[in-house]
Amino acid sequence: MARVVPFIAFHYNDLRYGQDVLRFVAPPYDVIDRRMENRLKDDRLNITHITIGDEHDSYATAAKRLQRWLNDEVLVRGREPCLYIYEQTFKSPDGTPRIRSGVVALVRLEEFSKGIIMPHERTMLKHKADRMELMKAIGGDTEQIFMLYDDPTGEIEELVQTHRKQEEFLRFADPEGVHHRIVKITDPEAMKRMAELFAPVKILIADGHHRYETSLEYRDWRRKENGTTDRERPYDYVMATLVSFRNPGLVIYPTHRLVVVEDKALLGRLPSELEKHFHIDNLGDPDDLAAAVEGSPDEAFGAWIPSQNRCMLARPREIPKGANRMNRLSVYILQEKVLRRILGYTLETLDKKVNIEFVKGTEPAKAMMATGEHDICFFVKPPSVHEIMAIAQTGEKMPHKSTYFYPKIWSGTLLYLFDR
Repeated sequence: MARVVPFIAFHYNDLRYGQDVLRFVAPPYDVIDRRMENRLKDDRLNITHITIGDEHDSYATAAKRLQRWLNDEVLVRGREPCLYIYEQTFKSPDGTPRIRSGVVALVRLEEFSKGIIMPHERTMLKHKADRMELMKAIGGDTEQIFMLYDDPTGEIEELVQTHRKQEEFLRFADPEGVHHRIVKITDPEAMKRMAELFAPVKILIADGHHRYETSLEYRDWRRKENGTTDRERPYDYVMATLVSFRNPGLVIYPTHRLVVVEDKALLGRLPSELEKHFHIDNLGDPDDLAAAVEGSPDEAFGAWIPSQNRCMLARPREIPKGANRMNRLSVYILQEKVLRRILGYTLETLDKKVNIEFVKGTEPAKAMMATGEHDICFFVKPPSVHEIMAIAQTGEKMPHKSTYFYPKIWSGTLLYLFDR
């Protein structure tokens, strides 16, 4: 059974700095490029000084800085265990206003084999090693993992909607126009009921696979160091935001693939190679192609080759009878039948992003293609939440960067520190 519990959080000192903490918080570490990192770190108190740290010292400086912030009460400790509601108000790509609300809590770490907490994407050792260095340095979580749950009763969501109406203790609007607010739940009966309702649900990791797997490894490392598992310890839990997968504010963006083909002869042959395995519809421009992919069956993808003035919608000529959901996903078909079989990628070169970029959304993909640095843009469809949940329950994992849940859960809003 899942164990979801209140906790005492650390947060930026709202009595000193006010409720608007935009200068201190940041997107999760894995979506921050070098330019954004430099901009965020212009503020000496921004959380990126901890989450990304100094690449030259294995987070030693980050640990010292965090301790100084605690000593100087830049960060302060909450008075009592609480649950929190993290609410984000934004507009979806078609301009529709949306609100996504979730519960911030501690979730007991469980091995995936138990089927209580499920992954859906592959992870990379390099990123886990980096997160392990950070956890060993600071002993805690500065970022929340984003998780989804299915509660057919709807009772958890009812409690969320009831308590979200309270006055927030933290708020900010990010540069993309997303409004973030966090509300405390301190009612003992409400917290107890939520814990009871979460116990039987299945939980899916939506965003934060590397951090979750690192937390498992860190827990095992601490257990070995302490030589005991006689009782629960703070590091047996991870901080997460949990959102119902029935929540109307849940949005998944496509993550397109931008590719450099060093063998230009192969690039020239690509359209004919695609025609061997796919039904091809030629479209006029990348906007038409992106729209066609969005409205097509799940297994279709688009290939835009500017040098050949080609925009091709590709649908498999044949999908084996009885094929599982994974084999019908746009991102999986593209990876297995095109990137690996035709263009020669391996799982290792995909993981290391050799000559490939993963880009959220059509407009950013078009902007990057305009630089001329990439030869092909592959447009893909994002899987639905129901497809993700169904595939996760089979134990399979989707290709890396199959999903982009929007908006992101920002770092530094709440911290969970084990040993303080």
